[in-house]
Amino acid sequence: MRILPTSILLTICALLTGCGGGGEGSPTVSSSSSAALPTASLAWNPIQDSSIIGYYVHYGRQSPGQAGSCSYESAQFVESPSATISNLQPNTRYFFTVSSYNGLESNCSSEVSTVTPSSQA
Repeated sequence: MRILPTSILLTICALLTGCGGGGEGSPTVSSSSSAALPTASLAWNPIQDSSIIGYYVHYGRQSPGQAGSCSYESAQFVESPSATISNLQPNTRYFFTVSSYNGLESNCSSEVSTVTPSSQA
C-alpha cells in the first residue's frame, strides 16, 4: 500500500532571521554555512500512519518541474520527519521534496527551494 505524502509540506525559513508566523510543528528548510560547505536543515509534518518506516529527501540543483516527481540529483533516507543535507555548494539554489516509505515509495511532496549562503573564508 502506498501512502501519499499529501500532508508533507515544506516551507523556507532563513536561519538567521527565523520563521515568522506558522503554528506548532511548522515545517522548515534553512541553510547555513561556515568554513565548511553549506548544509540545509529540513523538517516536515510526519504522516500519521504506523506503516511508514521513513522518508526520502530528494534534492538537487534543478527542479524536475513536475508536481509529485522525485527525479532529483540526490536522495537521502531518514527515519524521522527531519533531515540535514550537508556538503552543498555555496551560493547555489537547491530544490527539495520528500516522499514517505513503507516498503513502497510514495509520490513526492510539494517542492521548496533555497539558495545556500556564500562560503565564508
